[in-house]
Amino acid sequence: MNGLKLGIISLVILILAQLNQWDVLDNVFFTFIGLLVVAYIWSLLSLRGITVQRDARSDRAQVGQTFQERVRVRNDSRLGKLWVELLDQSSLPGHLVSKVVHLGGHDSNRWRVDSVAARRGQFRIGPMLLRSGDPFGLFPRYRIIPETTELLVYPATVDLSAFALPVGELPGGSAIQRRTPFVTPNAAGVRDYFPGDAFNRIAWSATARTGQLMVKEFELDPTADLWIILDLDASVQAGALGGSSMPAMQTADVPLSFWLDSTEEYGVTIAASLARHFLNQNRNVGLIVNESPTTVIPADRGGRQMLKIFEQLAVARANGDMPLAELLVAEGGLFTRNSTVIAITSSTDESWVQAVIDIVTRSVQSVAVVIEPNTFGGQESSLMVVSDLASVNVPTYLVKYGDDISQALSTHAAGVTARRW
Repeated sequence: MNGLKLGIISLVILILAQLNQWDVLDNVFFTFIGLLVVAYIWSLLSLRGITVQRDARSDRAQVGQTFQERVRVRNDSRLGKLWVELLDQSSLPGHLVSKVVHLGGHDSNRWRVDSVAARRGQFRIGPMLLRSGDPFGLFPRYRIIPETTELLVYPATVDLSAFALPVGELPGGSAIQRRTPFVTPNAAGVRDYFPGDAFNRIAWSATARTGQLMVKEFELDPTADLWIILDLDASVQAGALGGSSMPAMQTADVPLSFWLDSTEEYGVTIAASLARHFLNQNRNVGLIVNESPTTVIPADRGGRQMLKIFEQLAVARANGDMPLAELLVAEGGLFTRNSTVIAITSSTDESWVQAVIDIVTRSVQSVAVVIEPNTFGGQESSLMVVSDLASVNVPTYLVKYGDDISQALSTHAAGVTARRW
């Protein structure tokens, strides 16, 4: 029963009281009117003076990590609040902030919420809907706290220390004549020290010989450019692309099947892991993704490059319409003899293998990571693709649903035996 229904009933009682001259109905009528007035005033004051403060420890997280938020509800009024319900409207799966609290006059209530970031992507934290009212539920009262923040969840990464790539064929590892501020295996010479130079670059022997501080200069490694090609063509994906509901879990206890449930998520996780692995080795890493629109992140190195790649992979979706073969042809001009190309795909179309062969004939080192689609519920097998790659000695790694990615990328499924970098 709400206020409108009770008002209608009161009006009916008033009419009956006047028609029948029943005093008891008059008493019931005035009782209901008094109840309506008290309930309305109570409801009017139920959310007055209520403020909500939300404080997230970070606006970045990674799949499998814990996102922590502190919530404080304060009552600045002298009147107590019998109950206030907080309904969180955040889009982060499993972020359970909603709660019912009781507040006295000038009282506050605070709590901490630890949520597992179990899905990559960009999520909204907030807004908050407040609900309260009178004790009889006649006049419910609502108020929106509109403030929102964004949370970016990076894809998960795995240890790929056992992953091997073919060594470049440049004789003697000749250097590219281009200076770099990063430390590489190729020392190009020495120069005078300038304020701001890192102390670990000081050439102590040259300093002792010249009597003044000298620092080393470096050139880029000829095999440093590594391109990660991630195939997010929507037509070749398999698995639960729409995601699944949040399972019950303990903090940081995310089941593998929840966030690695499709070829899309396997591909993104592999790409992120490869990028981290080689950037930590101070390699130049670039990323090309055939989502819609196509994304190209030029090859670079360092922590800033890792951040760029992770931010892009966090929001990447399998919505592309360009086949991998067309992508390799369109972006082939970026690959030189100093490059290594790693193609990550679940496509069973043999045309992209021909595109890889064309790249190999230009003396560009190539590696394929094939995600077996029929283990994700797809209809076709990648057997012919793996066989074609083996026939041209392209190192190939085969990943199936449920595989440990670290182990799957430590052994070739086909191709020549590769040496480590």
